[in-house]
Amino acid sequence: MEYRRRRAAIRPAYWLLLALLLTSCSSVQFAYNQLDRWMRWQLDDYVDLDRNQKQQLIAALDSFHHWHRQTQLPRYAEALRGLAAQVEAGKAPDQAAIETRVRSFTDTASAQLVDLLLPLAAQLRPQQIDELAGHLEEKRRKSLDEWRDSPDKVHRRRADKIRKQSERWLGSLTDEQEALITAWVEQLAYNPLERDQQRQLWQARVLDLLRRKPDGYLDTLRSLLLQPEQLWSDAYRQRQLQRRARARALGEQLYTTTTAEQRLHLVATLREYAEDFAELSHQ
Repeated sequence: MEYRRRRAAIRPAYWLLLALLLTSCSSVQFAYNQLDRWMRWQLDDYVDLDRNQKQQLIAALDSFHHWHRQTQLPRYAEALRGLAAQVEAGKAPDQAAIETRVRSFTDTASAQLVDLLLPLAAQLRPQQIDELAGHLEEKRRKSLDEWRDSPDKVHRRRADKIRKQSERWLGSLTDEQEALITAWVEQLAYNPLERDQQRQLWQARVLDLLRRKPDGYLDTLRSLLLQPEQLWSDAYRQRQLQRRARARALGEQLYTTTTAEQRLHLVATLREYAEDFAELSHQ
């Protein structure tokens, strides 16, 4: 699990969310059924495993996928149906409640996956840990250089991502909604150097644990993977809380400006996802 870059390594279930929520509804089932293979490809970008390690990885991912399909997808389907009913009844979604529930889902899946992969982490040889360190550093520098070289492009990409996600749920956006998204991105306070400092600290701590293997290191490693915020500075933690609050506010503003047609689109999309998840849980 720690083979992925910081944001994915911290929350393994983000792989699932990316695979499902960033695809069209019609391809959800295909994406989910390819999830194990996709996760292995991601890990291969960070460390080369030997034959026995690969077999252990496959077994761990298969176990996770079976557990997730049987126990978690029904929860997702139920949550989406409930949200659809709420919107249909004319009640605005509670953005804070949605965030809390999504975090609960991702935290539960993350803990399950980390527990399955930690035994594999304990088997990494010094050469593999060095390889992992090199790839993590390469990804870190690439991300930072991209921002330094073209901050405007990064801003546009972020705005485009929010627009596409909004369109997936609401359909075509109004001019007012487009303006809200543009203003939100332009006003977003983002310091890539500050984020990079936190990323370096986390990577250094994880790699040190893997190399030294002190008593109880797997428990410490698990804690770092599931709760990276424990290393955040107070200032960085406060800014992250502010960013989340602003994101919730944007969601509330977008919903407030929805048309009747957009709300119908939202209800239909929520139910389509719910049905896909329900069907997948029985396969």
